[in-house]
Amino acid sequence: MNARYPVLILALAAVVGVAIVTIGAQQSATNVQSDSTSWTQTKTPWGDPDLQGVWRYEAAIPLERPARFAGRESLTDEEIKESQRIENEQEAQRLAGAEGAAVGRQSVAGSPIRGNEYNSFWQDHGRPRQILRQTSLVVDPKDGRLPFTADARKADERASARYGVGPYESYLDPDTGERCLTDGVTALMWQGPNGGHNRIVQSPGFVTILHEEYLDRRIIPTDGRKHDNVRQWFGDAVGKWEGSTFVVDTINFIDRTNYEWATIFTRPSETLHIVERFTRMGADSMEYRITVEDPTTFEKPWTAVIPITRLNDGTQIYEYACHEGNYAMTNLLAGGRVDAAKRTR
Repeated sequence: MNARYPVLILALAAVVGVAIVTIGAQQSATNVQSDSTSWTQTKTPWGDPDLQGVWRYEAAIPLERPARFAGRESLTDEEIKESQRIENEQEAQRLAGAEGAAVGRQSVAGSPIRGNEYNSFWQDHGRPRQILRQTSLVVDPKDGRLPFTADARKADERASARYGVGPYESYLDPDTGERCLTDGVTALMWQGPNGGHNRIVQSPGFVTILHEEYLDRRIIPTDGRKHDNVRQWFGDAVGKWEGSTFVVDTINFIDRTNYEWATIFTRPSETLHIVERFTRMGADSMEYRITVEDPTTFEKPWTAVIPITRLNDGTQIYEYACHEGNYAMTNLLAGGRVDAAKRTR
Protein backbone atom coordinates (compact mmCIF):
# COMPACT_ATOMS: atom_id res chain seq x y z
CA MET A 1 0.00 0.00 0.00
CA ASN A 2 1.46 3.34 -1.04
CA ALA A 3 0.29 6.49 0.70
CA ARG A 4 0.98 9.09 -1.96
CA TYR A 5 -2.16 10.69 -3.38
CA PRO A 6 -1.51 13.31 -6.09
CA VAL A 7 -4.36 15.54 -7.24
CA LEU A 8 -6.32 14.65 -10.33
CA ILE A 9 -5.15 17.58 -12.42
CA LEU A 10 -1.44 16.82 -12.64
CA ALA A 11 0.37 18.20 -15.59
CA LEU A 12 -0.79 15.95 -18.47
CA ALA A 13 -2.76 18.71 -20.16
CA ALA A 14 0.07 21.14 -19.65
CA VAL A 15 2.41 19.34 -21.99
CA VAL A 16 -0.01 18.66 -24.85
CA GLY A 17 1.14 20.34 -28.00
CA VAL A 18 4.82 20.60 -27.16
CA ALA A 19 6.91 19.49 -30.13
CA ILE A 20 8.96 16.33 -29.78
CA VAL A 21 12.66 17.05 -30.02
CA THR A 22 14.11 15.40 -33.10
CA ILE A 23 16.63 12.71 -32.28
CA GLY A 24 19.57 12.93 -34.68
CA ALA A 25 21.58 9.89 -35.69
CA GLN A 26 24.78 11.73 -34.81
CA GLN A 27 23.73 12.66 -31.26
CA SER A 28 26.47 12.28 -28.64
CA ALA A 29 26.23 9.34 -26.27
CA THR A 30 26.66 11.61 -23.25
CA ASN A 31 25.41 15.04 -24.32
CA VAL A 32 22.13 16.66 -25.24
CA GLN A 33 22.00 17.77 -28.84
CA SER A 34 21.15 21.43 -29.36
CA ASP A 35 17.59 21.75 -30.66
CA SER A 36 18.49 24.69 -32.88
CA THR A 37 21.68 25.30 -34.83
CA SER A 38 20.91 29.04 -34.80
CA TRP A 39 20.08 29.22 -31.08
CA THR A 40 22.02 31.70 -28.98
CA GLN A 41 22.18 31.56 -25.18
CA THR A 42 19.73 34.10 -23.80
CA LYS A 43 20.58 36.23 -20.76
CA THR A 44 18.64 37.58 -17.81
CA PRO A 45 18.29 41.37 -17.51
CA TRP A 46 21.26 41.33 -15.10
CA GLY A 47 23.46 39.33 -17.47
CA ASP A 48 23.38 35.72 -16.24
CA PRO A 49 22.66 32.85 -18.67
CA ASP A 50 18.90 32.26 -18.65
CA LEU A 51 17.85 28.81 -17.37
CA GLN A 52 14.28 29.76 -16.50
CA GLY A 53 11.20 27.72 -17.30
CA VAL A 54 9.61 24.38 -16.42
CA TRP A 55 11.91 21.46 -17.19
CA ARG A 56 11.60 17.70 -16.98
CA TYR A 57 13.31 14.51 -18.06
CA GLU A 58 11.46 13.03 -21.04
CA ALA A 59 13.83 10.34 -22.28
CA ALA A 60 13.68 6.59 -21.71
CA ILE A 61 17.27 6.07 -20.57
CA PRO A 62 17.53 3.84 -17.47
CA LEU A 63 19.62 5.03 -14.53
CA GLU A 64 21.85 1.93 -14.63
CA ARG A 65 22.93 0.06 -17.76
CA PRO A 66 20.83 -3.06 -18.41
CA ALA A 67 22.73 -6.35 -18.59
CA ARG A 68 21.91 -6.74 -22.28
CA PHE A 69 23.99 -3.62 -23.03
CA ALA A 70 26.96 -4.60 -20.88
CA GLY A 71 30.15 -3.02 -22.21
CA ARG A 72 28.24 -0.66 -24.52
CA GLU A 73 27.77 3.06 -23.89
CA SER A 74 25.66 3.74 -26.99
CA LEU A 75 22.76 2.32 -28.98
CA THR A 76 22.96 1.77 -32.72
CA ASP A 77 20.77 3.71 -35.14
CA GLU A 78 18.68 0.56 -35.67
CA GLU A 79 18.20 0.07 -31.93
CA ILE A 80 17.14 3.70 -31.51
CA LYS A 81 14.61 3.40 -34.31
CA GLU A 82 13.12 0.16 -32.96
CA SER A 83 13.03 1.40 -29.36
CA GLN A 84 11.29 4.60 -30.45
CA ARG A 85 8.70 2.57 -32.35
CA ILE A 86 7.99 0.53 -29.21
CA GLU A 87 7.83 3.66 -27.06
CA ASN A 88 5.33 5.27 -29.43
CA GLU A 89 3.15 2.17 -29.29
CA GLN A 90 3.33 2.04 -25.51
CA GLU A 91 2.38 5.71 -25.23
CA ALA A 92 -0.69 5.05 -27.39
CA GLN A 93 -1.58 2.15 -25.09
CA ARG A 94 -1.13 4.36 -22.01
CA LEU A 95 -3.46 6.97 -23.44
CA ALA A 96 -5.96 4.21 -24.20
CA GLY A 97 -5.90 3.09 -20.56
CA ALA A 98 -3.92 -0.14 -20.99
CA GLU A 99 -1.65 -1.49 -18.24
CA GLY A 100 1.09 -4.05 -17.68
CA ALA A 101 3.29 -5.27 -20.53
CA ALA A 102 1.28 -3.21 -23.04
CA VAL A 103 2.77 -0.04 -21.56
CA GLY A 104 6.21 -1.43 -20.74
CA ARG A 105 5.58 -2.34 -17.12
CA GLN A 106 5.51 -5.62 -15.28
CA SER A 107 2.22 -7.35 -14.71
CA VAL A 108 0.49 -6.84 -11.38
CA ALA A 109 0.85 -10.58 -10.78
CA GLY A 110 4.60 -10.41 -11.33
CA SER A 111 5.16 -7.16 -9.43
CA PRO A 112 2.11 -6.17 -7.37
CA ILE A 113 3.75 -3.16 -5.71
CA ARG A 114 6.85 -1.53 -7.21
CA GLY A 115 6.03 -0.11 -10.60
CA ASN A 116 2.31 -0.69 -10.17
CA GLU A 117 1.49 1.58 -7.23
CA TYR A 118 -0.07 3.97 -9.77
CA ASN A 119 -1.80 2.99 -12.97
CA SER A 120 -1.40 4.98 -16.18
CA PHE A 121 -4.06 7.46 -15.09
CA TRP A 122 -1.61 8.85 -12.52
CA GLN A 123 1.52 8.61 -14.65
CA ASP A 124 2.12 11.80 -16.60
CA HIS A 125 4.24 10.94 -19.62
CA GLY A 126 2.59 13.60 -21.74
CA ARG A 127 3.98 12.25 -25.00
CA PRO A 128 6.22 9.38 -26.14
CA ARG A 129 9.56 9.50 -24.32
CA GLN A 130 12.66 10.16 -26.39
CA ILE A 131 15.06 7.35 -27.22
CA LEU A 132 18.63 8.67 -27.09
CA ARG A 133 21.98 6.98 -27.63
CA GLN A 134 22.97 6.57 -23.98
CA THR A 135 22.45 3.05 -22.63
CA SER A 136 22.39 4.41 -19.07
CA LEU A 137 22.22 7.76 -17.33
CA VAL A 138 25.26 6.69 -15.31
CA VAL A 139 28.32 7.42 -17.45
CA ASP A 140 30.97 6.95 -14.77
CA PRO A 141 31.88 4.26 -13.73
CA LYS A 142 32.19 3.06 -17.30
CA ASP A 143 30.08 -0.04 -16.63
CA GLY A 144 27.06 2.22 -16.10
CA ARG A 145 26.32 0.79 -12.65
CA LEU A 146 26.03 2.47 -9.26
CA PRO A 147 29.09 1.55 -7.14
CA PHE A 148 27.23 0.67 -3.94
CA THR A 149 29.17 -0.45 -0.89
CA ALA A 150 28.27 -3.95 0.31
CA ASP A 151 26.23 -2.51 3.19
CA ALA A 152 24.38 -0.10 0.90
CA ARG A 153 23.55 -2.89 -1.54
CA LYS A 154 22.00 -4.88 1.31
CA ALA A 155 20.04 -1.78 2.31
CA ASP A 156 18.85 -1.38 -1.29
CA GLU A 157 17.65 -4.98 -1.38
CA ARG A 158 15.89 -4.47 1.95
CA ALA A 159 14.22 -1.30 0.69
CA SER A 160 12.93 -3.12 -2.40
CA ALA A 161 11.58 -5.99 -0.29
CA ARG A 162 9.77 -3.61 2.10
CA TYR A 163 8.45 -1.20 -0.49
CA GLY A 164 4.69 -0.93 -0.21
CA VAL A 165 4.33 -4.02 1.98
CA GLY A 166 5.81 -2.90 5.29
CA PRO A 167 5.84 -3.84 8.09
CA TYR A 168 3.98 -0.73 9.25
CA GLU A 169 4.40 -0.70 13.02
CA SER A 170 5.52 2.94 13.35
CA TYR A 171 5.33 6.21 11.44
CA LEU A 172 9.02 5.63 10.68
CA ASP A 173 8.29 2.46 8.72
CA PRO A 174 6.94 4.01 5.49
CA ASP A 175 9.63 5.39 3.22
CA THR A 176 10.24 9.12 3.09
CA GLY A 177 8.17 9.47 -0.08
CA GLU A 178 5.19 7.69 1.47
CA ARG A 179 5.55 10.09 4.39
CA CYS A 180 5.44 13.03 1.97
CA LEU A 181 8.84 14.29 3.09
CA THR A 182 11.00 13.88 -0.01
CA ASP A 183 12.53 11.23 -2.23
CA GLY A 184 15.94 12.88 -1.86
CA VAL A 185 17.76 15.71 -3.59
CA THR A 186 19.98 13.43 -5.73
CA ALA A 187 17.22 12.65 -8.22
CA LEU A 188 15.10 15.81 -8.03
CA MET A 189 15.95 16.95 -11.55
CA TRP A 190 14.87 13.80 -13.32
CA GLN A 191 12.65 11.61 -11.18
CA GLY A 192 9.04 11.66 -10.08
CA PRO A 193 6.19 9.28 -10.98
CA ASN A 194 4.04 12.15 -12.18
CA GLY A 195 6.52 13.77 -14.52
CA GLY A 196 9.28 15.19 -12.38
CA HIS A 197 8.58 18.80 -13.34
CA ASN A 198 11.02 21.44 -12.08
CA ARG A 199 10.45 25.18 -12.36
CA ILE A 200 13.67 27.19 -12.46
CA VAL A 201 13.36 30.85 -11.49
CA GLN A 202 16.25 33.33 -11.40
CA SER A 203 16.77 36.60 -9.58
CA PRO A 204 19.93 38.66 -9.11
CA GLY A 205 22.28 36.45 -7.07
CA PHE A 206 20.03 33.40 -6.80
CA VAL A 207 18.63 30.44 -8.75
CA THR A 208 15.53 28.78 -7.27
CA ILE A 209 14.38 25.30 -8.29
CA LEU A 210 10.86 24.12 -7.38
CA HIS A 211 10.20 20.40 -7.81
CA GLU A 212 6.57 19.40 -8.36
CA GLU A 213 6.62 16.40 -6.05
CA TYR A 214 6.22 17.45 -2.38
CA LEU A 215 6.98 21.00 -3.64
CA ASP A 216 10.63 20.44 -2.76
CA ARG A 217 12.54 23.67 -3.32
CA ARG A 218 16.14 24.79 -3.41
CA ILE A 219 17.24 28.43 -3.21
CA ILE A 220 20.83 28.54 -4.48
CA PRO A 221 23.11 31.59 -4.24
CA THR A 222 25.17 32.16 -7.38
CA ASP A 223 28.14 34.06 -5.92
CA GLY A 224 30.28 31.04 -5.01
CA ARG A 225 30.23 31.94 -1.32
CA LYS A 226 31.64 29.64 1.35
CA HIS A 227 29.41 26.91 2.74
CA ASP A 228 27.85 27.48 6.14
CA ASN A 229 27.79 24.86 8.88
CA VAL A 230 24.05 24.22 9.07
CA ARG A 231 23.03 20.69 8.08
CA GLN A 232 19.77 20.37 6.15
CA TRP A 233 17.71 17.71 4.37
CA PHE A 234 18.84 19.14 1.00
CA GLY A 235 22.26 20.18 2.24
CA ASP A 236 23.88 23.57 1.79
CA ALA A 237 24.00 24.43 -1.91
CA VAL A 238 26.35 27.08 -3.30
CA GLY A 239 26.37 27.94 -7.00
CA LYS A 240 28.60 29.77 -9.42
CA TRP A 241 28.77 30.39 -13.16
CA GLU A 242 31.48 28.80 -15.28
CA GLY A 243 30.81 30.43 -18.61
CA SER A 244 27.24 29.40 -19.54
CA THR A 245 27.21 26.46 -17.11
CA PHE A 246 25.67 26.82 -13.66
CA VAL A 247 27.69 24.73 -11.20
CA VAL A 248 26.14 23.81 -7.84
CA ASP A 249 28.22 22.34 -5.01
CA THR A 250 26.21 20.85 -2.12
CA ILE A 251 27.45 19.51 1.22
CA ASN A 252 26.28 19.54 4.87
CA PHE A 253 23.41 17.10 4.55
CA ILE A 254 21.58 15.72 7.57
CA ASP A 255 22.24 12.01 8.05
CA ARG A 256 19.01 10.17 7.26
CA THR A 257 20.47 6.73 6.54
CA ASN A 258 18.34 5.34 9.38
CA TYR A 259 15.15 6.32 7.55
CA GLU A 260 13.38 4.13 5.02
CA TRP A 261 14.05 5.21 1.41
CA ALA A 262 12.34 3.97 -1.73
CA THR A 263 15.72 4.05 -3.48
CA ILE A 264 18.90 3.97 -1.41
CA PHE A 265 20.97 5.95 -3.92
CA THR A 266 18.98 9.10 -3.03
CA ARG A 267 19.42 8.95 0.74
CA PRO A 268 21.52 11.70 2.38
CA SER A 269 24.29 11.20 4.91
CA GLU A 270 26.74 13.58 6.56
CA THR A 271 29.40 12.55 4.03
CA LEU A 272 27.26 13.15 0.92
CA HIS A 273 28.76 15.62 -1.58
CA ILE A 274 26.98 16.50 -4.82
CA VAL A 275 28.21 18.60 -7.74
CA GLU A 276 25.65 19.52 -10.43
CA ARG A 277 26.18 21.22 -13.77
CA PHE A 278 23.34 22.85 -15.72
CA THR A 279 24.22 23.66 -19.34
CA ARG A 280 21.60 25.04 -21.72
CA MET A 281 22.04 23.35 -25.10
CA GLY A 282 19.21 24.98 -27.01
CA ALA A 283 15.89 26.75 -26.63
CA ASP A 284 14.24 23.64 -25.20
CA SER A 285 17.12 21.40 -24.14
CA MET A 286 19.58 21.28 -21.27
CA GLU A 287 22.30 18.88 -20.18
CA TYR A 288 22.14 18.15 -16.47
CA ARG A 289 25.25 16.45 -15.12
CA ILE A 290 25.48 15.25 -11.53
CA THR A 291 28.45 13.76 -9.67
CA VAL A 292 27.74 12.06 -6.34
CA GLU A 293 30.37 11.25 -3.75
CA ASP A 294 29.45 9.56 -0.48
CA PRO A 295 31.67 6.90 1.12
CA THR A 296 28.76 5.96 3.39
CA THR A 297 26.83 4.61 0.39
CA PHE A 298 29.23 4.30 -2.56
CA GLU A 299 32.67 2.79 -3.03
CA LYS A 300 33.64 5.66 -5.31
CA PRO A 301 32.03 8.75 -6.89
CA TRP A 302 29.63 8.30 -9.78
CA THR A 303 28.37 10.63 -12.50
CA ALA A 304 25.12 10.68 -14.48
CA VAL A 305 24.25 12.78 -17.52
CA ILE A 306 20.56 13.56 -17.94
CA PRO A 307 18.98 15.36 -20.92
CA ILE A 308 16.09 17.51 -19.73
CA THR A 309 13.48 19.30 -21.83
CA ARG A 310 11.92 22.73 -21.40
CA LEU A 311 8.12 22.64 -21.56
CA ASN A 312 5.97 25.37 -23.09
CA ASP A 313 5.57 28.71 -21.34
CA GLY A 314 2.04 27.93 -20.20
CA THR A 315 3.08 24.87 -18.18
CA GLN A 316 2.05 25.09 -14.53
CA ILE A 317 3.21 23.17 -11.48
CA TYR A 318 0.09 22.16 -9.61
CA GLU A 319 -0.46 21.36 -5.96
CA TYR A 320 0.94 17.97 -4.98
CA ALA A 321 -1.53 16.94 -2.29
CA CYS A 322 0.40 14.06 -0.78
CA HIS A 323 -2.23 12.19 1.27
CA GLU A 324 -3.63 15.44 2.63
CA GLY A 325 -0.83 16.47 4.94
CA ASN A 326 -0.17 12.98 6.35
CA TYR A 327 -3.71 12.55 7.62
CA ALA A 328 -3.68 9.12 6.00
CA MET A 329 -0.86 7.93 8.27
CA THR A 330 -3.38 6.78 10.89
CA ASN A 331 -5.16 4.60 8.33
CA LEU A 332 -1.85 3.35 6.90
CA LEU A 333 -0.66 2.12 10.30
CA ALA A 334 -4.09 0.75 11.26
CA GLY A 335 -4.27 -1.20 8.02
CA GLY A 336 -0.72 -2.48 8.53
CA ARG A 337 -1.61 -3.82 11.96
CA VAL A 338 -4.71 -5.56 10.58
CA ASP A 339 -2.53 -7.25 7.92
CA ALA A 340 0.04 -8.23 10.54
CA ALA A 341 -2.67 -9.78 12.70
CA LYS A 342 -3.90 -11.84 9.75
CA ARG A 343 -0.40 -13.20 9.12
CA THR A 344 -0.02 -14.38 12.73
CA ARG A 345 -3.29 -16.30 12.85
